[in-house]
Amino acid sequence: MTESVAELAWTVDDAVRAHAAARPDDIAFVGRDRDLTWRELDEAADRAAGLLERRGIGPGDRVGWLGKNDMGYPVTLLGAWRRRAALVGLNWRLPVPGLAASAGAVDLAYLVAGAEFADIAPSVMPADRCRILDQAALPWPDEPAGERLAPLPGDEALIYYTSGTTGAPKVVPLTHEAVASTLRYADVHGFGRDSRLLIVPPVFHAAGATWIQYGLEIGATQVLSADATPPGLVRTLSEQRITHVILVPALIRAVLDRLRSEPTPLPHLRHVGYGTSAIAGALLDEAIDALGCEFGQVYGMTEGGGGLCFLFPADHRPGGAHPERLASAGRPGPGVDLSVRDVATGAELPAGESGELWFRAPSMTRGYLGDPAATARTIVDGWLNSRDIGYVDADGYVYVRGRSDDMIVTGGENVHPAEVENTIVRFPAVQECAVYGVPDERWGQRVCASVVPRTPGLTSDEVRAYCREHLPGYKVPKLIRIVGELPRNATGKVLRSRLVEDTAEDTAEAAAEDTAREAAVADTVAQG
Repeated sequence: MTESVAELAWTVDDAVRAHAAARPDDIAFVGRDRDLTWRELDEAADRAAGLLERRGIGPGDRVGWLGKNDMGYPVTLLGAWRRRAALVGLNWRLPVPGLAASAGAVDLAYLVAGAEFADIAPSVMPADRCRILDQAALPWPDEPAGERLAPLPGDEALIYYTSGTTGAPKVVPLTHEAVASTLRYADVHGFGRDSRLLIVPPVFHAAGATWIQYGLEIGATQVLSADATPPGLVRTLSEQRITHVILVPALIRAVLDRLRSEPTPLPHLRHVGYGTSAIAGALLDEAIDALGCEFGQVYGMTEGGGGLCFLFPADHRPGGAHPERLASAGRPGPGVDLSVRDVATGAELPAGESGELWFRAPSMTRGYLGDPAATARTIVDGWLNSRDIGYVDADGYVYVRGRSDDMIVTGGENVHPAEVENTIVRFPAVQECAVYGVPDERWGQRVCASVVPRTPGLTSDEVRAYCREHLPGYKVPKLIRIVGELPRNATGKVLRSRLVEDTAEDTAEAAAEDTAREAAVADTVAQG
């Protein structure tokens, strides 16, 4: 579908209007301070469009949302779309200079902010280009409705920022056509109109925003919660009778630990969606056993519009014919093409051989905003280089081994961090870990690990001894740090660059110890 088509035949906004007409008094959103029916949502979106229209916002403009997960987000989203403007979710965890830079990077035309950000919003956008929401009231009760404009498929719909785990975030615009193409992938989660979705990931991230779109299109009730603490999550799951929730692996662990310390029945929970970072096999097994519901995995990236590969509930059921598939990222979704290519030559590789994973999909971005060089490195002839290393088995299941950027080359040997991590977390005394490489004059890179213990008193020597039993010597971390937690970004991904920085001093000491040990061994050998 191209821009020559008059308008999209069916959009998320069309679905909202249909739900408002057919079931106006059903609850669309449960917020922190009040609920929002489908009729109220539709009317509030019209008022938002009216506000934006009177501020001169129209086709091609960009409207920012600075707020936590609350009903102001879907109202602002729909209001912007009814003006053929794009919505930009701003990462409220950034300091004010970072927020201002994010707004400037996309030439933001207007900003809507939640009440808790009233003090800093004027520092991000001028006061006459900013509106603060009253959290307890229906959005903009004093604004008349505006003109509804139907978006074109090629219009910008959403703008995200990449996670930025290894550098400055890049700006990723997605068109309405790209957004619409992702709706078919909701099948992995088994939503229905009777579902109650808990939106935990921040809505400035693709995972949280995509679940919002799923709920709007299907007509499910969505519960928006800004409390991602383990007690808060468990309380919301129970009190709000949540049937579907999406969690990053770190939060799955936190929920399991909370349920272990304070057992809480969750009889309504039917499905847990997970993704955004790799999950340890032991954690997944424990979660399936403890929660007793279905699981669905989504593998993807911001540049791909969210999900690209999907592991359905059928592959998670205990006693299945292929338990090894739990270690996979699933199979590419409908309309998604996958190519596994040699890192050095770019040649396509057969099933079973590891290389870089390249994707082609209608949900992809057309390129990074204002960064043609980065676009040229990432998107080639319509194919997106994920920078992930993996392979595809004979049945089409994708297995991700790690990042080509994260590959550790030590003494001429390649070490995939994910392989070492999956080994370490099988040690019962370990809760989670991250493996990464740091520069080393002798070996090129030194394999290091930061480990969060499950058992108090865990030592690095115990972890190292376990690794030596299960890994070849060159893959055993030379330095193992016992830490209280792993640094993560807003989407739950481990910040390996931060770990490298934190480890630098310890690495120098470890290298000196290695040199001393090797000298002692050489001296012993020389003495015969």
